[in-house]
Amino acid sequence: MKKFEPWAYIKEYYGKLDCWHRNPLKNLHDFYTSHFQLGANLKVLNYGCGPIVAFEASAVPYAQEIVLAEYAEQNRAVAKLWLDKDPSRPDFSALYRYVVEELEGQGAGEVEERQDAVRRLSTICSCDIYQDPLIEKGYEGPYDVIYTASCIEDACYTIEVFGAALSKLCDLLKPGGWLVMSVCTGTEAGTLNMNYVDSIRYVELKVRETDIYEILQQRCGFVRESITILPLVHLSPEPLPDNLECTMYVIAQKKSSAI
Repeated sequence: MKKFEPWAYIKEYYGKLDCWHRNPLKNLHDFYTSHFQLGANLKVLNYGCGPIVAFEASAVPYAQEIVLAEYAEQNRAVAKLWLDKDPSRPDFSALYRYVVEELEGQGAGEVEERQDAVRRLSTICSCDIYQDPLIEKGYEGPYDVIYTASCIEDACYTIEVFGAALSKLCDLLKPGGWLVMSVCTGTEAGTLNMNYVDSIRYVELKVRETDIYEILQQRCGFVRESITILPLVHLSPEPLPDNLECTMYVIAQKKSSAI
């Protein structure tokens, strides 16, 4: 990750609002509005947030605390610029407008207020899926909601390692807590997808739906009835990006202690 350039990543993948953003943002909006009451005082973790602070927009009406965990120091530094409202910060306002105006139907004046609310609620910390615990000391949770997108499969090159990492991540959930995950999928187990940022190649493990069900049930203690896998829906007039053709969204509730 030392070679990863956050500003190049933001320029390449966040230069305009498209299906890359609309799908996860809408899924998160639908998740929060359908599962929680306003003011639920949730403790939320975004694991592997990268340099982006935008996928917390829908959590704000329901959260009392948001933790942003990221492995790469340079990504944390850029995210902190945004949190600190530094003049040199990246601009994620288009993503917030989509959530606040289009999905929630609120006025333009609420967009900046929502961004400031994310800043008030959020703290950032380091993480590493190969460490135990896999998050900086003091941030071990437990959490009501854990969101992770294009993170674990980017750091794991086999299904076995992916499963072990996901199991450790789910250990940070409260009983009855929720995992919301965006993951690269493929028809063959363990195949690798190639992504490029600023001409630098990165590999991403492809995971099958059957792998997700097996890992969550056998290694993480979820029951199948609590696991929902959503297909990609084309929510943009632009052509579907190649690297989204194999994305699936997972929503799963951990067993409560009463079960």
